[in-house]
Order: sequence, then structure tokens, then C-alpha cells
Amino acid sequence: MNNSKITVVHLITKLELGGAQLNTIYTAEHLDPLRYDVYLLSGAGGPLKSRLDELDRQVAVPALDREIHFGRDLQVLFSLLRFFKHIRPQIVHTHSSKAGIIGRLAAHLAGIPVIIHSVHGFSFSPCQSFFKRNFYLLAEKFCSRLTSHFIFVAQSDMNLACKKKLVTKNYSLIRSGFPMEKFIGRHENPEVLKKKYDLTDGHFVCGIIAPFKPQKGLFHLIEIAARVIRQNPAVIFFIAGDGAQRRELENELQRRGISQNFRLPGFIKDVENAMDCFDIGLSTALWEGLPQSLVQLRLKKKAVIASDIPGNREVVRDGESGYLLPVDDHERFAAAILKLAADPVLRNRLSGYDGEDFSEWDAAVMVSRQEELYQRLLMLSRFEA
Repeated sequence: MNNSKITVVHLITKLELGGAQLNTIYTAEHLDPLRYDVYLLSGAGGPLKSRLDELDRQVAVPALDREIHFGRDLQVLFSLLRFFKHIRPQIVHTHSSKAGIIGRLAAHLAGIPVIIHSVHGFSFSPCQSFFKRNFYLLAEKFCSRLTSHFIFVAQSDMNLACKKKLVTKNYSLIRSGFPMEKFIGRHENPEVLKKKYDLTDGHFVCGIIAPFKPQKGLFHLIEIAARVIRQNPAVIFFIAGDGAQRRELENELQRRGISQNFRLPGFIKDVENAMDCFDIGLSTALWEGLPQSLVQLRLKKKAVIASDIPGNREVVRDGESGYLLPVDDHERFAAAILKLAADPVLRNRLSGYDGEDFSEWDAAVMVSRQEELYQRLLMLSRFEA
């Protein structure tokens, strides 16, 4: 290791296919190699792990997972503490709730001078159980005292953190970036894509980009889809994602007899191409930080129908670029889908809305702003020392 470089450790719970994971990986890959030595730590496995095989300093923390388990969590704490004391990074940058709590505590105990936490959505959502919600809120309040700086990807989470007194003035808004150029323009041969996913010109395709986990509200989607399909059997629901709920979702689709109206191809690496098969985009998320997929759908000029939650409101303008609706109002949600399926003029107007500037979501902008923040916080820590 070059001692003249700044050592940065990024820590995230799981390498799933999601915005938090993708922007963490992109940052680890693109921080200036002349200035930074970068480690990326995560729980074992995940569909994005193979992408990091060429990253020299990828480190698995096998006991780190999403569920609360005090024995394993204590094991992770001591494992991280030993690791931090061994490599002595100047910066520890955590992501996601579980890794953020344990990682910040370990970094504090190891005496790391700069501890940053990126908030990709809080885990003390009203949709969580009473125990989980209050556990995470108390844990976040405790860890906020150990945190040098917070990065928020959504204005709504920043406002919530201020309301809950998790931050003082130690925070910044840096959007969850991705390589935007991939989502501008269309695939050269969309007919080949449609054939790949068993779609025809007669289908009306509603696209959802989401892992199969509770916060994505996919069982609400099934309720909505059942109502839509009864009135328009040509509507197809295409979910690009996968996860622990797959079998349960497939069983429910079979039970309702609507499996033929769903496409579940799993995680898709070239999701920007798959989006060219969509007529509209959907999100039934129960809570979010700020989903990259909605920005990507808007770059693809797709009208979007999304759950009316704070993060989604920062991307979708109700009545201008799509609709925001209560996800548990299945009838209204279904009616909006049927309306867009039946009205290409309205669909074209919503998809063609140009009153948006998504430059903040560019991956290069995200990395540049993080590097500027790292330098500023390091200078401040040296001054205070």
C-alpha cells in the first residue's frame, strides 16, 4: 500500500442489485486511484459480487446480513474492529442501515478520524414492525453521535433526519449516481428484445425494476395486476429483479391464475435495454430513499405510475410525468394503468415531459462530490486533532 494515499473503506450489508449497491460499487471503482486506496466490504454473496472479482480490495464479512441477530452482529463488530485497526483507514464510509450501525460503531472504537454514512432510505419506516422500527431509530440516534458526516440521496430523508435530530449541520445531498448515457436513446433492435422476453406487439408492458423484498410492495402489485388483467388481458407485468420472495410471489401468481401475464426474468445486467420493452414504468414501493430506477425510466421517456411516498415525489411529477397514488388503493392504481393502456396520446404526453434536470444523478458528478467531501473532512479532522 502506498502510504501517501488516502485509505477509504466502503461497507454495505449486501451486494444485491439495487441503487445503493450500484452506486457504492461505482464509487469504489472510480475514486481517483492516484489519491485513494479503496476497500469494499460486504456480507457474503449477492448477484453483484462477480462484478467485483477484479477489485483487489474486496473483503467479505460472512456474518453480516440484513436480519437482526445479536450474536452474529457482535461477531461482525469485532471482525470489523480488528480489520480497521489492522489497515488504519483515514475514512470509513458506510451504506445501508445494518452495515451503517455496526460499521460506524466499529470505526469509532478503532479511532478512525472520518466516519461517513450514506442514507439510502431509513429502516425505521412505519411499514416495519414496532420492534424493528424503534430498534433502528434508537440505533440511528446513538450512531449519529459517532458520525462525522451524513450523505443523503433524497431530500425527504434529509428532512426526516433533521426532524428526528439525527443531524446538526453535518450533512450533504449527493444523489445516487449511475452512468446516465446508457439510458439515453433506444436499443437498435427492440423486436429482438421483445422476442427474448416472450413479448409481442399486442402486449402492453408495465415495467418494474425491483428486488423481491418486502419494501418493494410486490404483493400490492399482484393485487393491482389482478384487477387490471380482468379488464385487459393484454397487459403484461415485467419485473426485473429477484430475491427471497420469489417462490412466495410465484405461488401467489399461480393461485390467482395470472402467471401468464407476468415476466420474471431475474436480475438483468443490461436493464437499460430491457426498459425499451416497457410501455410504462411502475413502482409499488412502500418506502424508499430515492430509487434510481425511476430516474432511469424518466430518462427512457417512460410515463411512470408510482406509490405516493416521499422519495418517489422527487422524481415523478403527478399529472406531468406520470401519476403518484396510494399503493394500497388497488382500484385507483389499476384504473391509472388501464387509462394509460387505452390512451396513447396521454401516455405520449406524460412520457415526453421535458421539465426535468437529472444531471445530479450522473455517476461522475456523484464521485466528484464525494471526493471533494473526503478532502474537506480530512482537512477538518487534521485541524481538530
